[in-house]
Amino acid sequence: MKITAIKYSATMQRIYELESLEEIPALQEKNFVLWIDITEPTIEELSPLKGLFGFHPLAIEDSVQAEERPKMDDYDEYLFVSAKTINVEEESISTGQLSIFVSKYILITIHEKQLKRIEELKERILRKKPLILKGKEDFLLYRILDAIVDNYISVIEDFEDKMDEIDEEVLENPTGRTIEKVRMFIRQIRHIHRIIRGQRDVVDKLERSDTAIIKPETKIYFRDVYGHTISLLDSMENIRENAEGALEVYHSSLANKMNEIMKMLTTIATIFIPLTFIAGVYGMNFRYMPELEWRWGYFAVLFLMAVVGIGMVIYVRKKKWL
Repeated sequence: MKITAIKYSATMQRIYELESLEEIPALQEKNFVLWIDITEPTIEELSPLKGLFGFHPLAIEDSVQAEERPKMDDYDEYLFVSAKTINVEEESISTGQLSIFVSKYILITIHEKQLKRIEELKERILRKKPLILKGKEDFLLYRILDAIVDNYISVIEDFEDKMDEIDEEVLENPTGRTIEKVRMFIRQIRHIHRIIRGQRDVVDKLERSDTAIIKPETKIYFRDVYGHTISLLDSMENIRENAEGALEVYHSSLANKMNEIMKMLTTIATIFIPLTFIAGVYGMNFRYMPELEWRWGYFAVLFLMAVVGIGMVIYVRKKKWL
């Protein structure tokens, strides 16, 4: 477990590396915001939080549950917020959990591995960015959730690029792998849509909450994040519709290709039906067939078949079947 503490106000910013959770209370001061960032903890390592800050054991347990859905629980003296991070890889997506405890003068974040957006936010505080330093714990909570939503934006931009590639492949060279790629893409979109929808509900609850931890002047910022999540959901819905449209185009293209093949085979069969009939008649070899002893019979039948075949080709082309 790694514990990083950032203590700041408008005039002072410091970072500490802690050995244990018991060191936290000594850093708390009335006029400072204390941000404790905990990476890769176990539930046993987090158990001191109950005695130090009165956090409920169920909330502590939920903070390390990787499959926990985005949510916000109000425990009067503190808030517990669960958020989801998304990472897009070559052929798959992975999600992580960011758990946040917020109470007076302290905010604690808990996550399984180092998060780029969290590290960037730390750097902004240490570089004395005034927009962050002016607020308290509730404003820091807003900045963390805003950073997570910003990550969703980059994820959706990646999905839009993938959608362009799929559209091009479907139109130019659809294969059996294309259909699997589109289906997997749709499943990923639905998964991300559920995550963003859950995050939207969390931000909405924070903005509407009557808890004293979220100050009235901070709620407008949560409303801004809520608006971003709505826009993201609309974008995901558009991508999903485009993906389903690409699936329909693929099936339509496949059906057209099959129709062309069947058309060609039917045309060839139509041309060869009269030729097969002629060959069948003269293949019977009855003893008293008039042409059986004719010297030029073989060549005459070949000539007849050639004339009929050419005539059928001309007829088919005239009908525009080829």
